[in-house]
Amino acid sequence: MFLSKKSPLVAIDIGSSSIKLVQLRELKRGKYELAHFGIMPLTEECIVEGLIKKPELVAEALNKLIKTEKIQSNYAVSSVAGESVFTKKIKVPVMSKEELSKRITNNTQNYIPFDIDDVALDFEILSTIRADEEEGFKTTEQINFLQDSQNNDVQVESSDDSIKMRDFMEVLLVAVKKNTINERSNILKAAGLKPVIIDLDVFALMNAARLTKDLSSMGNVALVDLGDSFTHINIIQGGAVHCALDIPIGGGYLTNVLMSKFKVPFEQILAIKRGKFSSDIKEDEVIEAILEAHKKVLKEIKKYFEYFIILSNHQIERVFLCGGGSMIRGIDGFFNDYLKIPVETLDPMQGIKVNPKKFNQSLINEMSSLYGVALGLATRRFDYI
Repeated sequence: MFLSKKSPLVAIDIGSSSIKLVQLRELKRGKYELAHFGIMPLTEECIVEGLIKKPELVAEALNKLIKTEKIQSNYAVSSVAGESVFTKKIKVPVMSKEELSKRITNNTQNYIPFDIDDVALDFEILSTIRADEEEGFKTTEQINFLQDSQNNDVQVESSDDSIKMRDFMEVLLVAVKKNTINERSNILKAAGLKPVIIDLDVFALMNAARLTKDLSSMGNVALVDLGDSFTHINIIQGGAVHCALDIPIGGGYLTNVLMSKFKVPFEQILAIKRGKFSSDIKEDEVIEAILEAHKKVLKEIKKYFEYFIILSNHQIERVFLCGGGSMIRGIDGFFNDYLKIPVETLDPMQGIKVNPKKFNQSLINEMSSLYGVALGLATRRFDYI
């Protein structure tokens, strides 16, 4: 039996501590209804510091989740992030897509830090900038200075010092190590799925945010994914990805801090993070521990925002938090106080129709921010035939 083009993909988000699964049914006018929604915990040895150490156990857990949710379709979409993913925004003179593809292929070593044979390379034209519309455009010398001092994510391609007088295209380059893609695909296949799209977490989160937010009209915003092993920072400018950064610190560090401080088992940590704790644990001590554990992450985020301001001459206007770490009670207030920028927790499930007879609405609301990547992936479509 052939699968129709409108059949929804099974979205699989493999995180450090759990696998999230979402399947959406597309309604009219780009609206969606929740069809399947599930989570399966992973043991600590499966994924360590963002690296999959036990792929066979991950595949086993995924297969169990698929059976639990009684998934019928086997066409799947998943995503990757971390050190094996590299994104770079460049500006090049206006040219055809074919010319651009050839130019990027011939000059790959100038753009990415990986061997071309080891990566899958793609690009997207974000916009065209006319010379008379460009504001605060930096000269080649200024760009080079920023690259040397800040490991810049933006590069200008030109041999002409008078680049202000030319029309340019903004292009987003994406390079992912092939072994990372193959590893993710093999896990899906071992679980009985057919991977048809391997996306990036940053694009999935952007799609999730679009379920409830008009990012194109919000100026410069930051999507901050507070994961278990990594904190992913994605700056969105005019509705498109501008730059991204992965910080190798996540919620797992906070878990260890709380376990050490309060001498409680792992099972109680989730309740403590959400503000539910026994009478022998003082709330102000919990808040102090949470703030201390997030201090390094907040410093890195603030530094990256300052770098963006120098580079683009624009301010970050709003921050959206998602991921497991965003479920900590009051975390948005902590970030707001430190960054001095409006911060809110992303709730993409608000943009999804949920049948209360099929799903526990209170549980859905509570877990919404944890499912950001999976929800964004579930909006993807693929032409099967």
